[in-house]
Amino acid sequence: MKGLDLSEGFYWEIVRPLIAKRFPQLLEKHAAGLIGYGSDVLGYDDDLSRDHEWGARCHLWLLDSDYEEHAAGLNQAFDEEIPLLFRGYPSRFSVDESHGVLVPYNGKTNLHHVAITSVSRHMRIQLGLQSSRLSVYDWLAIPEQKLMEWTRGRIFTDPVGEITEVRTRLAYLPEEVWRYKLKYAWGSFRHLYVAGLSALRGETLSARLLLNRMAEKTMELIFLYHKRYRPGTFKWMSKELAQISPMGKEWVQQLEGILMEPCVARAVERIEGVLRKLVDQHNEMRVTDYIELEPPLFYARGQQSYSYTNIEDTLGSTLPKELQQLEIPGALDQFITNEHILIWADHYSKFKPIYLAKSDIERTGVGDMLV
Repeated sequence: MKGLDLSEGFYWEIVRPLIAKRFPQLLEKHAAGLIGYGSDVLGYDDDLSRDHEWGARCHLWLLDSDYEEHAAGLNQAFDEEIPLLFRGYPSRFSVDESHGVLVPYNGKTNLHHVAITSVSRHMRIQLGLQSSRLSVYDWLAIPEQKLMEWTRGRIFTDPVGEITEVRTRLAYLPEEVWRYKLKYAWGSFRHLYVAGLSALRGETLSARLLLNRMAEKTMELIFLYHKRYRPGTFKWMSKELAQISPMGKEWVQQLEGILMEPCVARAVERIEGVLRKLVDQHNEMRVTDYIELEPPLFYARGQQSYSYTNIEDTLGSTLPKELQQLEIPGALDQFITNEHILIWADHYSKFKPIYLAKSDIERTGVGDMLV
């Protein structure tokens, strides 16, 4: 049993009849579905997924005015009438205090898992947004994982249309933000040659750490060129990549091969082979004027076959001035990896102002550019 199917059945057989019985005025004034965190939202849940946050659950989106008037009463009705099990699976839950997650009811706290909210409340709490009209700084601050959570899963019913409209709006990055993220992602490969230099000096650990980062950045580019949100958890990156296109499984095999390659120089060559294919895709998509790969800059010292700075520069020239003039390069999830920041809107929304801030450091005196 897949969690999405279980939860949809739970809504139609348990939740909706309760609404019809006790709050009939809301029957055609709410939306229901399952989005957000969880392997079940992506359709990847299995037996290993059922230890926490899995079971018969759903979201209910009310109008803001109905939320204020009826949310508490709905919550009480669900608390009174939702059974312990639905189709033999948990529909009541307990709080695991040590990890801050819900687990199947274990005799302690006894909670239903119907999240009663409104679209505006949900967006504010989970995305840090005050409006469904996103600014460019909103797009730069919201991690792709959160956008993925909001656009996957399933809507069971939406006569109002509000949640469907928001999901459509969030379906993928705006063109200019997409190009900005592409530019920053290509910039990572300025330092690919360092893996080879480290290996020549016998600094194998340094070389391997950099290769792992380069493989991850290569994967990021693949997701960007396929205009698919990149998972924020490593658990599902390869699974998502395998399904990204008819070449998905080949991409996975190539990146796995790079990570397992015993020769650092050969691993660098293999990364550059993938990057050449992505340049071909860039040209086929006509993202910019045609790109020819250029020889590496002098400081690559024979450890890198190409320079990718012309791709960065060409992408940069296509950006609106608002993005060209940003002092902070990249979107938030391209330079911050701390999960506690990227998971919670309470934290990542704090970073929006950094895109607007201007440095007050001046480099106008003698020697200022050398220190």
